[in-house]
Amino acid sequence: MAAPSTTGNSTVYPGDVIAEDKVDVVVEVAGRVLALNVEVGDSVNAGELLLEVDKAALEARQAQALAGLEAAQAQLDLLLEAPTESDMEAARAAVAAAEAAYQRALEGPTAEDLRAAEAQVRQADAAVAQAQAAYDLVRGQANIGALPQSLQLEQVTLQAEAAHAQYDKLVIGSTADVIAAAYAQISQARARLDALEQGAKDSQIRAAQAQVRQAETGLYLAQLELDKATVEAPIDGIVAAVNTAVGAQAAPGARVFTIQTHAVKIEIAVEEVLLSTIRVGQPAQIQVNAYPDRVFEGAVALIAPTLDTATRTVQVTIRPTGDAADLRPGMYATVTLLP
Repeated sequence: MAAPSTTGNSTVYPGDVIAEDKVDVVVEVAGRVLALNVEVGDSVNAGELLLEVDKAALEARQAQALAGLEAAQAQLDLLLEAPTESDMEAARAAVAAAEAAYQRALEGPTAEDLRAAEAQVRQADAAVAQAQAAYDLVRGQANIGALPQSLQLEQVTLQAEAAHAQYDKLVIGSTADVIAAAYAQISQARARLDALEQGAKDSQIRAAQAQVRQAETGLYLAQLELDKATVEAPIDGIVAAVNTAVGAQAAPGARVFTIQTHAVKIEIAVEEVLLSTIRVGQPAQIQVNAYPDRVFEGAVALIAPTLDTATRTVQVTIRPTGDAADLRPGMYATVTLLP
């Protein structure tokens, strides 16, 4: 940077026109860029949609999280809901049925049970004999397997085998495994009835409430990720750079835009020995090479609290106070500090 020069009671400093603020905008989720709504030079407002990433997978995760929350809430509601009289009656009936089945398993089959099973066997055997006779009449035909007599014989044979197996089971009586299974059914039915009579335990309710809170957090995180699939302008300004394109694969943390404010400023370095001569609000004049015949009015807006130890200078910020629409970031400027 060139050294300052002094003209009369004024000092002229070189500097660069820079944007008042500049923000690099990044995308926070991975995905293919579906929409790109701005290009370099476009003016944008804070909150304006700039880019949209494919969010099909994120929407699926959000739907999954919502379903998880609904399931957890339903489980909690079930624990908190008092059982109806019909629920109680059904539970008592289940206990009675389980106890009756257990008693039958202990006592074994009755004579009536055996007679009924024998009748089923005889009926099944008769059906097999009848089907076999019909099958024998067409046995010699080439397409015997496709004829209805063949299918009928197969069906009644299976039914007869089932009838014989049931009869054999009754004759043998209940095994230890059968009795144990019947007793287990009683235990389950009684536990269900006790749970309905006593209601949910505090520990069960607390666990269900924790599941709901966990599901709510999961839904919040899924929604947060889904929201990140759209990139919005963080500030009002102008798009200075676009680093992606429709169809490109976006990576989390990748800079996709640079947005800078319309407002500009000029930063100059003032020597330590002149620090006492400058003040905030001090008028200044700004000139740029692009408009050599124009003078832009400005003023000292900020004096840095510390000095650069290498150059023994302090950074001073000049802001335009008049029409500065033609001042663009990157322009070389000279600033004249007026008394």
